[in-house]
Amino acid sequence: MKTLLKLLAIMFFLGVVACKDTKKEAQETVLAKEDIETIETIEKEMEEISEAIEKNAKELDKALEELEQDIEHSED
Repeated sequence: MKTLLKLLAIMFFLGVVACKDTKKEAQETVLAKEDIETIETIEKEMEEISEAIEKNAKELDKALEELEQDIEHSED
């Protein structure tokens, strides 16, 4: 009977420990998913900013070329 009680106590203890580990893992998984979503959002914003910078750079190059042409025409 003592052996049976000891065995049940050990099984109960292991069950409690395993349950705590599962809860901790679930919390870590949720936090990891949130971190991944945050990183993806930041990457998307960086990509949009990069595209806007490239667009503005092209517009500035075009404006500079037009200005240079205007200067050449005014010198003639």
